[in-house]
Amino acid sequence: MPGFYYGWVIVGLSALANALAWSVRSTFALYYVSLLEEFGWQRGEAAVGYSLSWLLILVFAPLAGRLSDAYGPRVVVPIGGMLLGAGLALTGRAQTLWEYYFYFGVLGAAGVAFMMTPATAVIGAWFTRSRGTAMGIIAAGASSSAVIFYPLNAWLISRLGWRRAIAIFGAIVALGIGPLAALFYRQRPEDVDPNSCSGAKEAMEKPSRAPQPRAGSSVFPDVTLWAAMRTVPLWATFFMWLLGVIAYQIVTTHQMAHVLDMGLDPGTAVWIFGMAGVFTTAGNILGGILSDRLGREWVFGLGSILAVAGIALFSSLSGPSDISQLIIFAVVFGIGYGLRISQLAVIPADLFYGRNFGAIFGFINGGGGIGGFIGPPFAGFLFDSTGSYRFPFAVSAFAVIGSAIAVWIAAPRKARRARNTMEKGT
Repeated sequence: MPGFYYGWVIVGLSALANALAWSVRSTFALYYVSLLEEFGWQRGEAAVGYSLSWLLILVFAPLAGRLSDAYGPRVVVPIGGMLLGAGLALTGRAQTLWEYYFYFGVLGAAGVAFMMTPATAVIGAWFTRSRGTAMGIIAAGASSSAVIFYPLNAWLISRLGWRRAIAIFGAIVALGIGPLAALFYRQRPEDVDPNSCSGAKEAMEKPSRAPQPRAGSSVFPDVTLWAAMRTVPLWATFFMWLLGVIAYQIVTTHQMAHVLDMGLDPGTAVWIFGMAGVFTTAGNILGGILSDRLGREWVFGLGSILAVAGIALFSSLSGPSDISQLIIFAVVFGIGYGLRISQLAVIPADLFYGRNFGAIFGFINGGGGIGGFIGPPFAGFLFDSTGSYRFPFAVSAFAVIGSAIAVWIAAPRKARRARNTMEKGT
Protein backbone atom coordinates (compact mmCIF):
# COMPACT_ATOMS: atom_id res chain seq x y z
CA MET A 1 0.00 0.00 0.00
CA PRO A 2 1.73 3.22 -1.14
CA GLY A 3 2.57 5.61 1.70
CA PHE A 4 1.61 3.12 4.41
CA TYR A 5 4.21 2.55 7.11
CA TYR A 6 4.26 -0.99 8.48
CA GLY A 7 5.38 0.28 11.85
CA TRP A 8 1.75 1.06 12.68
CA VAL A 9 0.91 -2.62 12.27
CA ILE A 10 3.62 -3.35 14.84
CA VAL A 11 2.12 -0.72 17.17
CA GLY A 12 -1.32 -2.31 16.82
CA LEU A 13 0.02 -5.77 17.61
CA SER A 14 1.97 -4.49 20.59
CA ALA A 15 -1.04 -2.60 21.95
CA LEU A 16 -3.08 -5.81 21.69
CA ALA A 17 -0.36 -7.86 23.41
CA ASN A 18 -0.14 -5.34 26.24
CA ALA A 19 -3.92 -5.19 26.63
CA LEU A 20 -4.23 -8.97 26.89
CA ALA A 21 -1.28 -9.35 29.27
CA TRP A 22 -2.31 -6.47 31.51
CA SER A 23 -5.94 -7.62 31.60
CA VAL A 24 -4.87 -10.44 33.92
CA ARG A 25 -3.75 -7.88 36.47
CA SER A 26 -6.53 -5.38 35.94
CA THR A 27 -9.19 -8.06 36.57
CA PHE A 28 -7.41 -10.02 39.30
CA ALA A 29 -9.67 -8.60 42.04
CA LEU A 30 -12.63 -10.56 40.60
CA TYR A 31 -10.84 -13.90 40.85
CA TYR A 32 -9.24 -12.96 44.16
CA VAL A 33 -12.68 -12.70 45.76
CA SER A 34 -13.68 -16.04 44.25
CA LEU A 35 -10.55 -17.73 45.60
CA LEU A 36 -11.23 -16.39 49.09
CA GLU A 37 -14.85 -17.56 48.97
CA GLU A 38 -14.06 -21.09 47.80
CA PHE A 39 -10.92 -21.90 49.78
CA GLY A 40 -11.26 -19.70 52.85
CA TRP A 41 -7.62 -18.60 52.59
CA GLN A 42 -6.33 -15.61 54.51
CA ARG A 43 -6.19 -12.45 52.41
CA GLY A 44 -2.44 -12.12 52.84
CA GLU A 45 -1.59 -15.64 51.71
CA ALA A 46 -4.02 -15.42 48.78
CA ALA A 47 -2.42 -12.14 47.69
CA VAL A 48 1.02 -13.78 47.52
CA GLY A 49 0.16 -15.41 44.18
CA TYR A 50 -0.54 -11.99 42.70
CA SER A 51 2.62 -10.55 44.26
CA LEU A 52 4.68 -13.42 42.81
CA SER A 53 3.38 -12.58 39.35
CA TRP A 54 5.04 -9.18 39.86
CA LEU A 55 8.24 -10.22 41.62
CA LEU A 56 9.17 -12.89 39.09
CA ILE A 57 9.09 -10.30 36.31
CA LEU A 58 12.58 -9.54 37.59
CA VAL A 59 13.59 -13.03 36.42
CA PHE A 60 11.48 -13.52 33.30
CA ALA A 61 11.58 -10.06 31.70
CA PRO A 62 15.37 -10.04 31.06
CA LEU A 63 15.09 -13.60 29.71
CA ALA A 64 12.24 -12.58 27.43
CA GLY A 65 14.29 -9.59 26.27
CA ARG A 66 17.31 -11.74 25.41
CA LEU A 67 15.17 -14.22 23.49
CA SER A 68 13.49 -11.37 21.65
CA ASP A 69 16.86 -9.90 20.69
CA ALA A 70 17.81 -13.31 19.26
CA TYR A 71 14.54 -14.54 17.73
CA GLY A 72 12.21 -11.56 17.59
CA PRO A 73 8.70 -10.93 18.97
CA ARG A 74 7.27 -13.11 16.20
CA VAL A 75 8.48 -16.12 18.20
CA VAL A 76 8.55 -14.90 21.79
CA VAL A 77 5.15 -13.16 22.05
CA PRO A 78 3.14 -16.26 20.97
CA ILE A 79 5.09 -18.32 23.52
CA GLY A 80 4.11 -15.75 26.13
CA GLY A 81 0.47 -16.02 25.11
CA MET A 82 0.58 -19.79 25.49
CA LEU A 83 2.30 -19.59 28.89
CA LEU A 84 -0.15 -17.03 30.24
CA GLY A 85 -3.16 -18.83 28.81
CA ALA A 86 -1.99 -22.13 30.29
CA GLY A 87 -1.28 -20.49 33.65
CA LEU A 88 -4.82 -19.10 33.81
CA ALA A 89 -6.45 -22.36 32.70
CA LEU A 90 -4.44 -24.36 35.25
CA THR A 91 -5.30 -21.84 37.98
CA GLY A 92 -8.90 -22.83 37.33
CA ARG A 93 -7.97 -26.42 38.26
CA ALA A 94 -5.95 -25.55 41.38
CA GLN A 95 -6.89 -27.29 44.61
CA THR A 96 -4.11 -26.10 46.91
CA LEU A 97 -2.45 -22.80 47.73
CA TRP A 98 0.87 -23.94 46.26
CA GLU A 99 -0.72 -24.95 42.98
CA TYR A 100 -2.24 -21.49 42.77
CA TYR A 101 1.17 -19.90 43.51
CA PHE A 102 2.83 -21.87 40.71
CA TYR A 103 0.11 -21.57 38.08
CA PHE A 104 -0.80 -17.92 38.56
CA GLY A 105 2.37 -16.59 40.17
CA VAL A 106 5.10 -18.38 38.22
CA LEU A 107 3.53 -19.28 34.87
CA GLY A 108 1.55 -16.04 34.92
CA ALA A 109 4.69 -13.97 35.44
CA ALA A 110 6.49 -15.79 32.62
CA GLY A 111 3.56 -15.27 30.26
CA VAL A 112 3.19 -11.57 31.03
CA ALA A 113 6.94 -10.98 30.63
CA PHE A 114 7.17 -12.92 27.36
CA MET A 115 4.26 -10.94 25.95
CA MET A 116 4.92 -7.39 27.16
CA THR A 117 8.72 -7.13 27.04
CA PRO A 118 9.23 -8.02 23.34
CA ALA A 119 6.04 -6.20 22.32
CA THR A 120 7.38 -3.00 23.86
CA ALA A 121 11.08 -3.35 23.01
CA VAL A 122 10.44 -3.86 19.28
CA ILE A 123 9.04 -0.34 18.88
CA GLY A 124 12.50 1.20 19.22
CA ALA A 125 13.52 -0.26 15.86
CA TRP A 126 10.55 1.24 14.05
CA PHE A 127 10.26 4.77 15.45
CA THR A 128 12.63 7.57 16.41
CA ARG A 129 11.08 11.06 16.44
CA SER A 130 7.56 9.70 16.98
CA ARG A 131 8.66 6.99 19.40
CA GLY A 132 6.73 8.61 22.27
CA THR A 133 3.50 8.63 20.28
CA ALA A 134 3.90 4.96 19.42
CA MET A 135 4.71 4.00 23.02
CA GLY A 136 1.74 6.04 24.24
CA ILE A 137 -0.61 4.04 22.04
CA ILE A 138 0.85 0.79 23.36
CA ALA A 139 0.47 1.99 26.96
CA ALA A 140 -3.13 2.91 26.17
CA GLY A 141 -3.71 -0.69 25.16
CA ALA A 142 -2.70 -1.84 28.65
CA SER A 143 -4.72 0.87 30.39
CA SER A 144 -7.85 0.09 28.39
CA SER A 145 -7.76 -3.57 29.42
CA ALA A 146 -9.83 -2.97 32.55
CA VAL A 147 -12.52 -1.20 30.55
CA ILE A 148 -12.82 -4.20 28.21
CA PHE A 149 -12.03 -7.24 30.33
CA TYR A 150 -13.40 -6.33 33.75
CA PRO A 151 -17.04 -6.53 32.67
CA LEU A 152 -16.31 -9.55 30.44
CA ASN A 153 -14.76 -11.53 33.29
CA ALA A 154 -17.47 -10.46 35.73
CA TRP A 155 -20.09 -11.77 33.26
CA LEU A 156 -18.21 -15.04 32.70
CA ILE A 157 -17.87 -15.65 36.43
CA SER A 158 -21.53 -14.94 37.09
CA ARG A 159 -22.61 -17.30 34.29
CA LEU A 160 -20.07 -20.12 34.50
CA GLY A 161 -18.34 -19.90 37.86
CA TRP A 162 -14.78 -18.71 38.37
CA ARG A 163 -13.05 -21.95 37.33
CA ARG A 164 -14.60 -22.22 33.88
CA ALA A 165 -14.46 -18.45 33.48
CA ILE A 166 -10.69 -18.24 34.05
CA ALA A 167 -10.12 -21.17 31.65
CA ILE A 168 -12.06 -19.34 28.92
CA PHE A 169 -10.16 -16.16 29.78
CA GLY A 170 -6.89 -18.07 29.31
CA ALA A 171 -8.01 -19.25 25.88
CA ILE A 172 -8.91 -15.68 24.90
CA VAL A 173 -5.44 -14.48 25.93
CA ALA A 174 -3.56 -17.26 24.09
CA LEU A 175 -5.62 -17.20 20.89
CA GLY A 176 -6.06 -13.44 20.90
CA ILE A 177 -2.38 -12.70 20.30
CA GLY A 178 -0.55 -15.92 19.28
CA PRO A 179 -1.66 -16.36 15.66
CA LEU A 180 -1.57 -12.63 14.85
CA ALA A 181 1.89 -12.18 16.37
CA ALA A 182 3.29 -15.17 14.47
CA LEU A 183 1.88 -13.91 11.19
CA PHE A 184 2.50 -10.16 11.30
CA TYR A 185 5.31 -9.25 13.71
CA ARG A 186 8.61 -8.14 12.19
CA GLN A 187 11.72 -7.31 14.21
CA ARG A 188 12.82 -4.27 12.21
CA PRO A 189 11.88 -2.34 9.03
CA GLU A 190 14.40 -4.15 6.84
CA ASP A 191 12.59 -7.42 7.56
CA VAL A 192 9.60 -6.19 5.54
CA ASP A 193 9.54 -6.87 1.80
CA PRO A 194 9.90 -3.40 0.19
CA ASN A 195 7.74 -4.54 -2.73
CA SER A 196 4.79 -5.18 -0.42
CA CYS A 197 5.09 -2.17 1.84
CA SER A 198 6.28 1.13 0.45
CA GLY A 199 8.52 3.11 2.73
CA ALA A 200 9.24 0.26 5.13
CA LYS A 201 12.94 1.04 5.30
CA GLU A 202 12.39 4.70 6.07
CA ALA A 203 11.62 6.39 9.37
CA MET A 204 7.89 6.99 9.75
CA GLU A 205 8.27 10.77 9.39
CA LYS A 206 8.27 12.37 5.98
CA PRO A 207 11.76 12.51 4.42
CA SER A 208 13.69 15.72 4.92
CA ARG A 209 16.71 17.06 3.09
CA ALA A 210 18.99 16.23 6.00
CA PRO A 211 20.05 12.62 6.35
CA GLN A 212 17.91 10.77 8.88
CA PRO A 213 19.39 9.15 11.99
CA ARG A 214 19.01 5.42 12.13
CA ALA A 215 15.77 4.21 13.64
CA GLY A 216 17.37 3.02 16.85
CA SER A 217 19.46 6.13 17.69
CA SER A 218 20.18 6.36 21.41
CA VAL A 219 22.64 7.74 23.95
CA PHE A 220 24.24 4.32 24.57
CA PRO A 221 23.81 2.49 21.23
CA ASP A 222 24.38 -1.26 21.15
CA VAL A 223 25.77 -1.54 24.69
CA THR A 224 25.39 -4.90 26.39
CA LEU A 225 23.30 -5.31 29.54
CA TRP A 226 26.44 -5.63 31.66
CA ALA A 227 27.89 -2.45 30.21
CA ALA A 228 24.58 -0.63 30.70
CA MET A 229 24.55 -1.71 34.35
CA ARG A 230 27.68 0.38 34.87
CA THR A 231 25.84 3.57 33.89
CA VAL A 232 23.79 5.94 36.03
CA PRO A 233 20.87 6.17 33.53
CA LEU A 234 20.30 2.40 33.71
CA TRP A 235 19.77 2.49 37.47
CA ALA A 236 17.82 5.73 37.27
CA THR A 237 15.32 4.15 34.88
CA PHE A 238 15.25 1.00 37.04
CA PHE A 239 14.18 3.10 40.04
CA MET A 240 11.79 5.10 37.85
CA TRP A 241 9.94 1.81 37.32
CA LEU A 242 10.34 0.52 40.89
CA LEU A 243 9.09 3.67 42.64
CA GLY A 244 6.41 4.36 40.04
CA VAL A 245 4.86 0.90 40.36
CA ILE A 246 5.01 1.02 44.18
CA ALA A 247 3.06 4.29 44.09
CA TYR A 248 0.49 3.08 41.56
CA GLN A 249 -0.10 -0.31 43.15
CA ILE A 250 -0.59 1.15 46.63
CA VAL A 251 -3.44 3.31 45.36
CA THR A 252 -5.11 0.94 42.91
CA THR A 253 -4.90 -2.16 45.11
CA HIS A 254 -6.38 -0.46 48.17
CA GLN A 255 -8.69 2.09 46.56
CA MET A 256 -11.88 0.07 46.97
CA ALA A 257 -11.14 -0.75 50.60
CA HIS A 258 -10.53 2.96 51.28
CA VAL A 259 -13.80 4.17 49.77
CA LEU A 260 -15.75 1.46 51.59
CA ASP A 261 -14.11 2.56 54.85
CA MET A 262 -15.35 6.07 54.07
CA GLY A 263 -18.90 4.77 53.63
CA LEU A 264 -19.20 5.39 49.88
CA ASP A 265 -21.50 3.23 47.81
CA PRO A 266 -19.48 0.38 46.22
CA GLY A 267 -21.48 0.43 42.97
CA THR A 268 -20.83 4.14 42.53
CA ALA A 269 -17.14 3.65 43.32
CA VAL A 270 -16.82 0.91 40.69
CA TRP A 271 -18.01 3.12 37.83
CA ILE A 272 -15.88 6.02 39.03
CA PHE A 273 -12.77 3.82 39.10
CA GLY A 274 -13.72 2.56 35.65
CA MET A 275 -13.87 6.18 34.51
CA ALA A 276 -10.35 6.64 35.90
CA GLY A 277 -9.21 3.91 33.51
CA VAL A 278 -10.65 5.85 30.58
CA PHE A 279 -8.75 8.98 31.61
CA THR A 280 -5.57 6.95 32.09
CA THR A 281 -5.93 5.68 28.53
CA ALA A 282 -6.39 9.24 27.27
CA GLY A 283 -3.35 10.34 29.28
CA ASN A 284 -1.27 7.56 27.69
CA ILE A 285 -1.95 8.83 24.17
CA LEU A 286 -1.64 12.50 25.10
CA GLY A 287 1.59 11.88 26.99
CA GLY A 288 3.16 10.06 24.07
CA ILE A 289 2.33 12.86 21.64
CA LEU A 290 3.42 15.66 23.99
CA SER A 291 6.69 13.97 24.94
CA ASP A 292 7.78 13.88 21.29
CA ARG A 293 7.34 17.65 21.21
CA LEU A 294 8.14 18.90 24.72
CA GLY A 295 10.51 16.26 26.05
CA ARG A 296 10.10 13.20 28.26
CA GLU A 297 11.12 14.81 31.56
CA TRP A 298 8.60 17.66 31.32
CA VAL A 299 5.68 15.39 30.49
CA PHE A 300 6.64 12.91 33.20
CA GLY A 301 6.97 15.80 35.66
CA LEU A 302 3.54 17.18 34.74
CA GLY A 303 2.03 13.74 35.16
CA SER A 304 3.71 13.42 38.56
CA ILE A 305 2.25 16.73 39.77
CA LEU A 306 -1.22 15.62 38.74
CA ALA A 307 -0.72 12.16 40.31
CA VAL A 308 0.34 13.66 43.66
CA ALA A 309 -2.63 16.03 43.58
CA GLY A 310 -4.93 13.08 42.90
CA ILE A 311 -3.45 11.06 45.76
CA ALA A 312 -3.95 14.03 48.12
CA LEU A 313 -7.60 14.28 47.08
CA PHE A 314 -8.11 10.55 47.54
CA SER A 315 -6.38 10.44 50.91
CA SER A 316 -8.55 13.28 52.25
CA LEU A 317 -11.90 11.59 51.54
CA SER A 318 -13.92 11.83 54.73
CA GLY A 319 -17.40 10.42 54.08
CA PRO A 320 -20.12 9.33 51.68
CA SER A 321 -20.84 12.92 50.65
CA ASP A 322 -17.44 13.22 48.92
CA ILE A 323 -18.57 11.77 45.57
CA SER A 324 -17.55 14.89 43.63
CA GLN A 325 -14.08 14.75 45.23
CA LEU A 326 -13.76 11.08 44.20
CA ILE A 327 -14.70 11.97 40.62
CA ILE A 328 -12.08 14.74 40.52
CA PHE A 329 -9.54 12.23 41.85
CA ALA A 330 -10.42 9.81 39.04
CA VAL A 331 -9.86 12.48 36.40
CA VAL A 332 -6.70 14.03 37.84
CA PHE A 333 -4.99 10.81 38.92
CA GLY A 334 -6.02 9.01 35.74
CA ILE A 335 -4.62 11.65 33.40
CA GLY A 336 -1.54 12.14 35.57
CA TYR A 337 -0.57 8.50 35.68
CA GLY A 338 -1.47 8.12 32.02
CA LEU A 339 1.10 10.80 31.16
CA ARG A 340 3.69 8.96 33.26
CA ILE A 341 2.97 5.43 32.05
CA SER A 342 3.41 6.48 28.44
CA GLN A 343 7.06 7.34 29.23
CA LEU A 344 8.07 4.14 31.00
CA ALA A 345 9.24 2.35 27.88
CA VAL A 346 10.17 5.25 25.62
CA ILE A 347 12.72 6.70 28.08
CA PRO A 348 14.80 3.48 28.22
CA ALA A 349 14.51 3.23 24.42
CA ASP A 350 15.82 6.78 23.99
CA LEU A 351 18.81 5.92 26.14
CA PHE A 352 19.69 2.33 25.30
CA TYR A 353 18.08 1.20 22.05
CA GLY A 354 20.35 -1.13 20.11
CA ARG A 355 20.96 -4.80 19.41
CA ASN A 356 20.68 -5.69 23.11
CA PHE A 357 17.77 -3.45 24.05
CA GLY A 358 15.41 -6.34 24.74
CA ALA A 359 17.63 -7.64 27.54
CA ILE A 360 18.24 -4.13 28.90
CA PHE A 361 14.56 -3.22 28.88
CA GLY A 362 13.70 -6.53 30.50
CA PHE A 363 16.08 -5.77 33.37
CA ILE A 364 14.66 -2.25 33.78
CA ASN A 365 11.14 -3.67 33.72
CA GLY A 366 12.22 -5.91 36.60
CA GLY A 367 12.25 -2.80 38.76
CA GLY A 368 8.51 -2.63 38.25
CA GLY A 369 8.27 -6.27 39.28
CA ILE A 370 9.91 -5.48 42.60
CA GLY A 371 7.64 -2.46 43.03
CA GLY A 372 4.54 -4.52 42.38
CA PHE A 373 5.70 -7.08 44.93
CA ILE A 374 6.45 -4.46 47.61
CA GLY A 375 3.67 -1.89 47.22
CA PRO A 376 0.37 -3.64 48.05
CA PRO A 377 1.48 -5.70 51.08
CA PHE A 378 3.53 -2.79 52.47
CA ALA A 379 0.48 -0.54 52.32
CA GLY A 380 -1.61 -3.25 53.95
CA PHE A 381 0.92 -3.59 56.77
CA LEU A 382 0.93 0.16 57.36
CA PHE A 383 -2.87 0.21 57.47
CA ASP A 384 -2.95 -2.67 59.94
CA SER A 385 -0.46 -0.80 62.13
CA THR A 386 -2.08 2.64 62.02
CA GLY A 387 -5.74 1.95 61.19
CA SER A 388 -5.61 4.52 58.39
CA TYR A 389 -4.58 4.81 54.75
CA ARG A 390 -3.16 8.31 55.16
CA PHE A 391 0.39 7.07 55.79
CA PRO A 392 0.36 4.51 52.93
CA PHE A 393 -0.97 7.15 50.52
CA ALA A 394 1.72 9.58 51.71
CA VAL A 395 4.31 6.90 50.89
CA SER A 396 2.69 6.59 47.46
CA ALA A 397 2.99 10.35 46.86
CA PHE A 398 6.67 10.40 47.88
CA ALA A 399 7.33 7.43 45.58
CA VAL A 400 5.78 9.40 42.70
CA ILE A 401 8.14 12.30 43.43
CA GLY A 402 11.10 9.93 43.69
CA SER A 403 10.35 8.40 40.30
CA ALA A 404 10.15 11.88 38.74
CA ILE A 405 13.58 12.75 40.17
CA ALA A 406 14.92 9.49 38.72
CA VAL A 407 13.73 10.52 35.25
CA TRP A 408 15.65 13.80 35.42
CA ILE A 409 18.74 11.88 36.54
CA ALA A 410 18.34 9.45 33.63
CA ALA A 411 18.23 12.50 31.32
CA PRO A 412 16.53 11.22 28.13
CA ARG A 413 16.84 14.82 26.89
CA LYS A 414 20.42 13.92 25.91
CA ALA A 415 19.05 11.61 23.23
CA ARG A 416 16.81 14.39 21.93
CA ARG A 417 19.74 16.81 21.77
CA ALA A 418 21.94 14.26 20.00
CA ARG A 419 19.26 13.59 17.44
CA ASN A 420 18.66 17.30 16.81
CA THR A 421 22.38 17.89 16.41
CA MET A 422 22.63 15.04 13.92
CA GLU A 423 19.73 16.35 11.86
CA LYS A 424 21.01 19.91 11.79
CA GLY A 425 24.67 19.16 11.31
CA THR A 426 24.73 16.34 8.76
